[in-house]
Amino acid sequence: MKLNTLSVRDFKNAENERIAFTDGVNIIYGDNAAGKTNLLEAIFLFATGKSFRGGKDKDFIRFGQDTAYIEIEFEEKSGPQKMGIRLFKNQKKQIFRGGVQVTKLSEYLGLFRAVIFTPDHLNLVKGSPEFRRRFIDIAICQSFPRYVASISEYNRILAQKNAFLKNKIDSDELLEVYNERLAQLASVITQNRYKYICRLEKEAEAFQRDMTDGAEKLTLAYNSQAGEGFESIEEIRKRYAELFRQKSEQEKQKGISLYGPHKDDFLIYINGKNARQFASQGQQRSAVLSLKLAEGELSKKLTGEYPVFLLDDILSELDARRKRYILEKTQEKQVIITGCEKEFFAGLEQIASRNKIYVENGKCFYT
Repeated sequence: MKLNTLSVRDFKNAENERIAFTDGVNIIYGDNAAGKTNLLEAIFLFATGKSFRGGKDKDFIRFGQDTAYIEIEFEEKSGPQKMGIRLFKNQKKQIFRGGVQVTKLSEYLGLFRAVIFTPDHLNLVKGSPEFRRRFIDIAICQSFPRYVASISEYNRILAQKNAFLKNKIDSDELLEVYNERLAQLASVITQNRYKYICRLEKEAEAFQRDMTDGAEKLTLAYNSQAGEGFESIEEIRKRYAELFRQKSEQEKQKGISLYGPHKDDFLIYINGKNARQFASQGQQRSAVLSLKLAEGELSKKLTGEYPVFLLDDILSELDARRKRYILEKTQEKQVIITGCEKEFFAGLEQIASRNKIYVENGKCFYT
């Protein structure tokens, strides 16, 4: 997969810019707050429909404007493609594929795929379970677009159940209806996450072993309230249904749903020890690097081609050895890297001659 161009109009601090990208390494550099990350944010919107930094659609629109528009042209295995997104302050965004508006995420998710790696991802080991769940869900959605429908419906019904519990509505029958549907959706979500984690572990373990000359073995474990064993969706559904039934009184007292895949997590181990508790900072960074590279490798195996790699200001967070490793392992792939000027021209001479774009106050200049 190759991103050819990105066009932005009134997006964040960019008024009207069009950027061309090449194969291999593309460098976007400039001072802090110049607008470098905004460009990666625009690209990543096409992969997931959401920003990796959070925020609402209105936050993407340049100050003083009512709408914003972004567009990409790219090549994937079926041929050249074009996608566009129009953003509004007070209504839902419009998404276009080949000039035709689509209304469902599943109609465009997976068409353009990207792996994003930011300094925040260094919290994958020590950060919250929510952060790790989001990492897995985003990765699965890009390779299996239909998965987003299960996640969306689960969150919608979970919100309805939480409102029911919060308002102390006296209706066991309605609570049963919520729990029955949540159990069905939870089984799909849990099995998909478990299967993805198993495949991700295989890829990440190889990167960790290679990066540490065989000294470290990385393993992953999916931690679910549904117990263990995830081969049968029907069995998982039954376990969730029983869990919801047993804990219904507790949830009524607390006024919120306490059980389900929205509470699940995955654990990272290095040489059999929980990395969150026992790994050094260097080991944690190597583990995260292995996971992100594994995400890209697994995307290739599931879809037939590599995604675009977006590295947002990450090189400043890595030591020289890990910096060299990530650049080495992303060779033969399209990579877009952001950072300050000093990061790229101090110790990174091997990429200094690549496609370079300087950003200042939202404006882009080729150098």
